[in-house]
Amino acid sequence: MKSIRCPLRTTASVVSVSLLLLSASSPAKVSSHLRHSFTLTAVNPTNISRHDEIVEISMAEVKKKFPSLNEQAFSVFCRHKEVSYQLSLDPIRCIGNEVANSSELVFVSSFASHEQKRFSIVWDEDTVEEHHFPLMTQAALGVKTKYDMVDGYYMGGTFVDVDSSTVPRDHFAHDGLYRIEGPGWESDKIVYRFYLDSRNRSDIFGKKTHDLVLKRIGENDLTSDSKESYTKMLDWGMDIFKVGESLGIGSIAMWHDSRAVTVSDVSRAKCSVFSGPIRSGVFTSYLGWKVGDKVYDLFTELSISAGSRLTGVVAFVNNDSVQLCTGLAKHEACDLIKSPRPVGSVWEYLALYGKQSLSGDNLGIAVFYREKDKVKLAEDSTSTIVVLRPTAGRITYYLGAAWEQEPGGIKNEKSFKRFLSETVLKLDHPIQTYF
Repeated sequence: MKSIRCPLRTTASVVSVSLLLLSASSPAKVSSHLRHSFTLTAVNPTNISRHDEIVEISMAEVKKKFPSLNEQAFSVFCRHKEVSYQLSLDPIRCIGNEVANSSELVFVSSFASHEQKRFSIVWDEDTVEEHHFPLMTQAALGVKTKYDMVDGYYMGGTFVDVDSSTVPRDHFAHDGLYRIEGPGWESDKIVYRFYLDSRNRSDIFGKKTHDLVLKRIGENDLTSDSKESYTKMLDWGMDIFKVGESLGIGSIAMWHDSRAVTVSDVSRAKCSVFSGPIRSGVFTSYLGWKVGDKVYDLFTELSISAGSRLTGVVAFVNNDSVQLCTGLAKHEACDLIKSPRPVGSVWEYLALYGKQSLSGDNLGIAVFYREKDKVKLAEDSTSTIVVLRPTAGRITYYLGAAWEQEPGGIKNEKSFKRFLSETVLKLDHPIQTYF
């Protein structure tokens, strides 16, 4: 089983955390080191069971209460069993001039209806400890090397995984530079990617396995002939979504002159990927994004958590007056599903369900957004659109998909609608933590 050293860097927040400081550390002498601990209580505030739910807590709040916490040597336990965890930092906070050094502790646990669980956080003062946790998510960016350049196309060679890549100015769609045409990110349930070129739209790979498969996808597609291997069914699954000129699934754009303008005309783009046991994703900076007669800088982070179909999207644009937008590709024979507006609900959704998969079967796609951020719903010839108003240049939303052939997955529209309503309930009522 794959493993990775923890803690890790960078990720966007997926759930909010409510903090009440309730207990104190109890140092004890163990093996010549001072051992400390405190108890973290996590509560499911809803009446539904929640499988593989993210628990997240601010390390700044922990350090206020327990300044001796050694981030290089601590462990998390539940009922005497060690729990995989990850330390993460949201880089867009730094860009948005928020607290730049506030990382979060994130881990996964399952909860019954209204269940309360206790976790022990244990550390030694003066040691460094390596944790090798199973890798339950991953992100990857494969770049061509040892290639032959033929009329602007990267032919032959091999793909090498890199942490980051600055997009060449002369890069164009289908030139063969990037494996799967850009970065990808996955959980045990699904794989997403976006095209790291003038299209900059998000796409879906459906999985027939819970295994992590991202680095296998397209590894032998070394000829730029638009006949990628993953467009046919393979043992793990396939590319199941047609994007074309649409917004795909949850692609970011600007609402300008009553239309969605995608991130296509930019002066410089740089993409970085990060992988962790609990959460992985992609951070991209787009400098000099031209929209109309103005130029903007845009920063985006897309992340996925273990056990989840959702991708969290956080975007920051350096202009407080613009409106951003996202949406879903229109496909024939699909039902448009709009969320009802329950009293007190914070989150809403826009979704499509039907035989829109490239494998000819059922696929549900959705975007989830805060009601207070919504300006309006709109559409064009290719996409159903939600226009969003950033706060201080920042917007957060989620995208998600459910394929019929996913193991143990969602098979019909009724089940998909239940998934949508439960997702809103979970977003409205994140796991609460107390320590």
